[in-house]
Amino acid sequence: MFGHDFLSGYSAKIVEYALAVGYLVLFVAFWRYVQGGKKAEKPEAIREAAKGAAWFEVPAEVAFHPGHTWARMEADGTVAVGLDDFGKRLVGAVEKVRLPAERVGVAQGEKAAVLVAGGKEIGLLSPVEGEVVARNEGALAGDPYGSGWLFKVRPANWKRSRAQLFDGEAAKEWMEEQARALYARLAPAAVPLLQDGGAPVEGMAREVDPEHWDEVAREFLRTQEG
Repeated sequence: MFGHDFLSGYSAKIVEYALAVGYLVLFVAFWRYVQGGKKAEKPEAIREAAKGAAWFEVPAEVAFHPGHTWARMEADGTVAVGLDDFGKRLVGAVEKVRLPAERVGVAQGEKAAVLVAGGKEIGLLSPVEGEVVARNEGALAGDPYGSGWLFKVRPANWKRSRAQLFDGEAAKEWMEEQARALYARLAPAAVPLLQDGGAPVEGMAREVDPEHWDEVAREFLRTQEG
């Protein structure tokens, strides 16, 4: 009697196992199909995305504005300004960047530059107050915190401007919150927008909503009209 029950239970387990394996195979095949033949995302990447993990670079030497621009004091006393990694990945490739002219003043939290991408314009806020002393015509072509800086200013009051920016652990916590907000904003398409390893692809907003991606960008860069 015991032997019969054992074998019956064992057979049931085999059937359950076969069904589970069959379901897994079908799921992987379906996922690869909707991904256009790409490998399905690693479970670790999906879990990290769901937690709003730190997808984006947050260098210790820069300070961040809530509009996803950054500021860094240079050795010569000027302050370099750029678009952070989050903003760069959100917008993706741009056709043109309109920068403020030299010797023109910029105000903290006010629009200072414009990205032109896909025929749409996205404003960028200045993270610091001061006078523009240099412009980077090759802006956004490279590392957002290196060769991709936008312009440099002679700060009117660096200490005052700096006090309004995020840095250190506060910057990391803010960026993680922004990552979670972005994941929620782009779901359910967020996971397919992750590269192998979990890093977001370039031009996430355009991948999700080709017609109205600029609205998503302005929402995070804080340059909505009105």
